[in-house]
Amino acid sequence: MSTVAAPPRPGTDTDGDAQHRLTEALRRVPAAAWPLVVFALLFLIGGIVRPNLLTLEALWSTAAFAMIVAIASSGQTLAVIQGGIDLSVPNTVTLSALTFLSAVDGLGAFGAFVAAIAAGAVVGLVNGTIIAKLSLSPIVTTIAMNGFLFGVVLLTFDFSQLTDIPRFASDITSAKIAFLGTEVAAVVPVGLGLLLALQALLSWTGWGRALFLVGAAPDVARLAGQPVDRIRITAYMLSGALAAFAGIVIVGFYAQTSTGMGAPYLLGSVAAVVVGGASIFGGRGSMIGTLGGALVLGQVATLVAVANLGVNIQQLIYGVIILFVVALYGRRARA
Repeated sequence: MSTVAAPPRPGTDTDGDAQHRLTEALRRVPAAAWPLVVFALLFLIGGIVRPNLLTLEALWSTAAFAMIVAIASSGQTLAVIQGGIDLSVPNTVTLSALTFLSAVDGLGAFGAFVAAIAAGAVVGLVNGTIIAKLSLSPIVTTIAMNGFLFGVVLLTFDFSQLTDIPRFASDITSAKIAFLGTEVAAVVPVGLGLLLALQALLSWTGWGRALFLVGAAPDVARLAGQPVDRIRITAYMLSGALAAFAGIVIVGFYAQTSTGMGAPYLLGSVAAVVVGGASIFGGRGSMIGTLGGALVLGQVATLVAVANLGVNIQQLIYGVIILFVVALYGRRARA
């Protein structure tokens, strides 16, 4: 006589198999996609709290803010992927922005742009050389550089004379472009193009692949014949140059300067990178992920502004986000 198997009960292996399949499915989702999911949820929450935030105009406004953060974080992404960090971003931003404004009269807009980018690259060259050749801590080296640059800014520039913002800077940042029946700031397509180019550099070039190897296993990279020191120095040079470009973008978009104009990008740049899925210990990260992280931070800033909590609370939230993500990576590493 044939028998009929009883249906599986809750809590049996069938449930375990389903949970395993769900876990495996979630693991297949690219790390860079999760920040975009979080941003979408925060955007919907903002729309529930205040319906006028659930519009294309609100989306483009947040995107413009986020793109500036993403540009400022793009160099940080390179530094983190290769196993370091660049805490000199804030005053590299300030120094390069003021260099740009100071040089416009004598060199013209393009010449001033080149001078500002070169200033940032030199800062990165010094950082990278000290870290690679003297084996000093990236944290100590770059935060010391940040303090040094602050002194240079105070001693070198007269802020009262740096009030005229060249049209070139505003044209590539705050100028409005018609799109889908609304207007979007020029910094959005400009920043997107830059990030896609940098992502291509990481994904499709030998240097990009070597950068990941240096961050994940520097000793293996040396055994494989990779010029580890040169790769690290180049990464820091690019980090400085990209921070310099961010300085020009910030001046053009906000049309003002101050000694603290780069300060928000200390926590902001690190938070965007780690929220974007990069490992703070090196060897993993992407520009697309950093953009997603910047969008999350941008929406957090919007919600903070709506709640009238102030910029100090915004920075506090950024700090908590960094601590949470670093603790999560540390737990995974111990596991």
